[in-house]
Amino acid sequence: MKIELDFIKFYFEICDVSMEPNQNPADILESLFVIPREVPKTILRNLLELIYDVKVAGSENIPESGGALIISNHTDYLDIPVQGAFADRKIVYLGKYELFHPQEEIMAILNHKNSPFQYPPLSLTKPVIEILLNSLGSVVKKNLINWGSMPIIRNAAKESEMDKRAAMEYYEKLENYMVDLMKEGELLSIYPEGSRSETGELQPFRAMAAKLAIRAGVPIIPSGIIGATNMSKPKAFLTGDAFKTKIRYQIGKPILPSEFPTGPEKKAAKELTEILENRVRELMKEAESIL
Repeated sequence: MKIELDFIKFYFEICDVSMEPNQNPADILESLFVIPREVPKTILRNLLELIYDVKVAGSENIPESGGALIISNHTDYLDIPVQGAFADRKIVYLGKYELFHPQEEIMAILNHKNSPFQYPPLSLTKPVIEILLNSLGSVVKKNLINWGSMPIIRNAAKESEMDKRAAMEYYEKLENYMVDLMKEGELLSIYPEGSRSETGELQPFRAMAAKLAIRAGVPIIPSGIIGATNMSKPKAFLTGDAFKTKIRYQIGKPILPSEFPTGPEKKAAKELTEILENRVRELMKEAESIL
């Protein structure tokens, strides 16, 4: 019995689970399933290198500590794992709300008025299924946050029940939240194009990234990726194009706050955005020369 108790205590310690007297037992149990960030990072990096020919240069340009903003062009879903798996530091990403609550879509089907779970005998199992689904969703959410992701509502004014005023207030709070993250020493990742480029060509940058860095007073780390366009799609695997395709990621030197344009915030953000767009374009060209 003592050996079992010692093992349980050790497991709680390595999982960094706090066994406070007033803590909800369900929270403690769910915390046992939180996987340290290095585990998925290592698996993901090995998987990427197994499938693709990935090379990253300039990692030394990412500061070891302190708040900063890393930006890149956005060509494919692969951009995020390449950036995150090959960086020594944890990078914070903003992910859509649905990724953190995968159980809600299933719950909606379960609770639909025409669902067979509304009637006996399946209705008797619904409470148990709901508990399991909510627990699973909570574990997914905790792991994603532990690995560096933060939930946001994208296109709040269009895809949510918010009215335009509430959506504007939400975006304002979201910007403040991102600024606070960087002021607290986090490394935040943003793709200034705002969406993926289907062709791999660089799209015009939006000013939000520059605005956030100016407000937070943190360095901006520009970077550029090439070769990943459409390489996560099923077609790329079915045709064999994905295997050992060259993906090159070049990380540039930080642009320090002392180098930011001065003047009114809106004007400075616009000028800085042009600088960032040109710098990322240069880094994309440099990425082509990585062996």
